[in-house]
Amino acid sequence: LVKEIFQALDEILKAQAEATATPLSPLEMDILENAPSSAPMARAIQRRFDAEERIAVFQTFASSLLDIAPDERDRTFAVAMMAGELANLPSDLRARMLATTDGAARLRAVLRGLSSALSMDSARRMTRSLSLGGGGETDARSLREAEDSRKELRVGTPKLPPWADQIRKGIRVEYYWNEDEEWCLGTVAEDPVKIMDEIILTVKFDDDGSVHKLPFRGDEKARWRPPMGESGAFD
Repeated sequence: LVKEIFQALDEILKAQAEATATPLSPLEMDILENAPSSAPMARAIQRRFDAEERIAVFQTFASSLLDIAPDERDRTFAVAMMAGELANLPSDLRARMLATTDGAARLRAVLRGLSSALSMDSARRMTRSLSLGGGGETDARSLREAEDSRKELRVGTPKLPPWADQIRKGIRVEYYWNEDEEWCLGTVAEDPVKIMDEIILTVKFDDDGSVHKLPFRGDEKARWRPPMGESGAFD
């Protein structure tokens, strides 16, 4: 679990740093330069600095973990709390992390939160890739990404299963998290949001009450299924 958390956290921090390093468009530069004060530009610079600092803190923490917390129980607690802080996990999740006394359960909750954050970042990137406004290198890259997506769709990108069309608020579903937690049962807490050929589901899971926004894509349809042994959820 610790290794998986480190891998997920590394991806999140690198994505944050990449987002802050994206060159500003001419319009954004003009807005910042003509702002009444230097505050907007200062905030943009500060966000980039903060992203780089979080990566440095994570790298130092990972390399010094055994020295910081030689005891396994202390080590799992430190990993969970550091991941929650660096990834800026929701406050309700961090409250549950503090309340639980089960180290393994705490790590699983953190891993879920990180996985949810990664999934939403992937959805946001897809949305950005479809933006045609502005100009410059960033928009040219977005156009290429959008065109690549359309080509993939034409050659047969996996589609969502038919039962996905029936998903709505209140529907029960099962989601495969990983080899440790396997299938987790939950309830769709909000009406699905459709982005191109995927839907974003907000699911409240039965085992710990946590709520996560997760993408349901054709290439990951094997991770979703109607609940086993429950009737009335789907026609």
